[in-house]
Amino acid sequence: MRWPTQAGLRARAADAVFLLREAVYWFASLGTLMVALVLLPFLSLGLLGIGLYLLPGVLRILDLLAARAQERAAGFAGAVIPFNRRRLGGRYSFGELATLATAPETKRDVSWLLFHAAFALLAGALAIALPAGALLNLLVSPFWMLFPADAPLEMTIAVTSWPTAFLGMLLGAVYGVLAWLLLPWMARRMSEGTLAILSPRRYEELSRRIQDLSAARASALAAHAAELRRIERELHDGAQNRLVGVVMMLGLAQRAAETDPAAAVPFLARAQDAASEALAGLRAAVHDIYPPVLDELGLGGAASALTSRSPIPCSLDVEGLLRAPAAVESAAYFVLAEALTNAAKHSGASRIEVVLRTESTPREDVLVVEVTDDGRGGAAVPPPDSAAAAVSAVARTSVPGTGTGAPGAGDGAPGAGAGAGTAAAAVGVGTVDAGSGTGLAGIARRAAAFGGRLVLSSPEGGPTKVRVELPCAF
Repeated sequence: MRWPTQAGLRARAADAVFLLREAVYWFASLGTLMVALVLLPFLSLGLLGIGLYLLPGVLRILDLLAARAQERAAGFAGAVIPFNRRRLGGRYSFGELATLATAPETKRDVSWLLFHAAFALLAGALAIALPAGALLNLLVSPFWMLFPADAPLEMTIAVTSWPTAFLGMLLGAVYGVLAWLLLPWMARRMSEGTLAILSPRRYEELSRRIQDLSAARASALAAHAAELRRIERELHDGAQNRLVGVVMMLGLAQRAAETDPAAAVPFLARAQDAASEALAGLRAAVHDIYPPVLDELGLGGAASALTSRSPIPCSLDVEGLLRAPAAVESAAYFVLAEALTNAAKHSGASRIEVVLRTESTPREDVLVVEVTDDGRGGAAVPPPDSAAAAVSAVARTSVPGTGTGAPGAGDGAPGAGAGAGTAAAAVGVGTVDAGSGTGLAGIARRAAAFGGRLVLSSPEGGPTKVRVELPCAF
């Protein structure tokens, strides 16, 4: 074996730190396991009242511990987590709890909990004991003479003479060699075991990916249908009616010109005004399909134009914003427009902060739109229409805080859409009024069409924070 190098010492120190951190988290794992074991009889004996009250909290703690363990293991091993973990939040019915408790993710989390509770403390103890034993035996054994005869130096063995001192130093060297060899092996086994348990098997990963793609496709179709309905409504109620007025005015002008040409002039003027209004309506409809300002100024410039027109003072931060595909930038533009409209109509805020940035991950770049207002809060997003869709949305949702959001307008901004979110919309599932939050549901639907999500935090009293993540490689 070669002499330890500086790089080798740093690597062993990183191994020891990882194992010690896992040993610290062992107490949380053991506590969660004990609570789960105490809760199990209540569920098995039919005492569902206590079980249903405690089970959601246990599942959330277990999910959080497993997510943190996976992040630590991936960071230590330099691995990429191949999928987004579920995030639990809100209230669940008995059927939803049964689905969550028997889901493959929960089974993997429980398997990891047993693995971690069994081995993390032992690995952490060895990470301390072996290096400490090596140092103590090597450095303290030669000073056995400083200890009185009636209280000799007690190491692994009692050191009372030079032969026993040399034996103690030899044991210290053995401890050092064991630490040098075992620490990286234990750290690798711990991290690889965590990733192997918490990562889905290939079939499960493909099955989940197919489900996500199916949900995203359904959401994209729903968003597309909503856009077509909105465009049809704007054309029918706006430009079409005005063009009908133009035709009527021209017909009246023609009839008037046959008898009195001077009487036709007012009709021609009214026809010209109606034609100008129809042209303005057509321009607005075209702008709502894809704003030309995005091509001219980019998303940052378009966002600056939106915030400057807001009735509530806005600050805009576009530091770290990179160019994204045109469809993604268009979606971000309409998301920001709807969020600003919601805040202006319903929040009662005095200040809005808008942040646009691109977050790079090992998997993809994500365009993030964050809108925070200091309004009254206490908002909500309509739940999905079916219980199955609700469970699907819960499995992909991260709703910090209370899990409610700002009441939405639904048609306050171009392309926002209205109505309840689809199964792919990553929005909070809570107890809300069916008619509230339709604007935010449109935002969620638009984000889900790109495989993104809406993360909402709006406790009573505020502030309300809307965060929309749009993957650039959708």
